[in-house]
Amino acid sequence: MEMPNLGDMMKQIQQAGAKMQDVQKQLEKTVTHGEAGGGMVRVSVNGRQRLLSLTIDPDIMDDREMVQDLVLAAVNSAIEESGRLSQEEIAKAAGGMINPADILKNMGK
Repeated sequence: MEMPNLGDMMKQIQQAGAKMQDVQKQLEKTVTHGEAGGGMVRVSVNGRQRLLSLTIDPDIMDDREMVQDLVLAAVNSAIEESGRLSQEEIAKAAGGMINPADILKNMGK
C-alpha cells in the first residue's frame, strides 16, 4: 500500500482552508428573510446567522405578547433558512472533505 504524499496532503488542507475562508466571507453577504403573522414581523439574517434587520408593523404594537411571539417565529425562520444555505455552501466548497455541521458550530466563535 502506497503512503500518501505528505506535501500533497498539506497542499490540499491549505486549499480547503482558503475555500472555507472564501465561503465564510460569501455567507456574510448572503441574506435570508423570515416573517411571521402574515408579514406583520419581518427580519433579515445573514449567512453567519446574524440578525441584520427587524421590522414590526406598528398596528400590532398594542399586543406585546403577540409581538414577542411573532419576532421569535420570524427570527427562527430566517436563521433556519440561513443555516440550510450555509450548510449547502460549505458542503460544496469542502467537496466531501469535512462535515458542514462542524464548521457551523464554530462560526460564531
